[in-house]
Amino acid sequence: MYPNVAKILKNIPRAVADPKRAASLAWRRMFPFGITPKDPEAYRIGAWSFGNARRVDLRDILPGVESADLKIFRSYDRKRDLSLDAQEVLAICAMVSHIKATSIIEIGTSDGNTTLNLVANGGDGARITTLDLPEDWGGGFEIQVPEMMKNVTDRSRVGIQYKSSALAHKVTQVLGDSAKLDYTKLSGPFDFAFIDGCHFYDYVKVDTKNCQANMKPGGLIVWHDYGMLEDVSRAVDEWSADTGISVNIVAGTRLAVARMPT
Repeated sequence: MYPNVAKILKNIPRAVADPKRAASLAWRRMFPFGITPKDPEAYRIGAWSFGNARRVDLRDILPGVESADLKIFRSYDRKRDLSLDAQEVLAICAMVSHIKATSIIEIGTSDGNTTLNLVANGGDGARITTLDLPEDWGGGFEIQVPEMMKNVTDRSRVGIQYKSSALAHKVTQVLGDSAKLDYTKLSGPFDFAFIDGCHFYDYVKVDTKNCQANMKPGGLIVWHDYGMLEDVSRAVDEWSADTGISVNIVAGTRLAVARMPT
């Protein structure tokens, strides 16, 4: 007998004894956010519905990761919906700590919070190369991007958090369009790549291809906004199908994770 069926049958006598409470619990199960969500964050998480990859515990993706001791900087200095949330920051920091990443690439610097936390938790001598658009960016992209998919950080704030930290010397800032850069001239090969730049389908595909070509065997590629954005989810699913490399989603996050073949 399936566990859920057994549980339902077990609870029938309790439901008969208190039908009002049973109806309330059943309603909440069917409509967990109610008609009008009391907390927009709950609705946001419930909307992570795109993509076909499995959602699993990070400990199942990287056994032993639970022993990681992390350093988290400026934990809540982030914009809701635009930045990684605190749980996602913990997850990516645990990943770089667990694999002792020393050569990290990030696509999409934004304000530099993720940059700072990634390099802070890497292995001894860890360095990060982080990519964002030029300071004098004129509004054009190498690949045509729909207006609603343009998510460009204020040029005056790119990297502002890592630049004011004691770890700034561990960061190499590269300014340019990620679709036209020569990745062979960066500090690769990399053992950890974090893709969180332009979320348009074609950009996610190009950024993924470039990172894959410059990864160390056994390195990790991680994408942000899987499940929340259809373009990201579709690009990652197709890449996994084309390459045969498994992708898992860290449960409770928008992080998709793939380990390169060894």
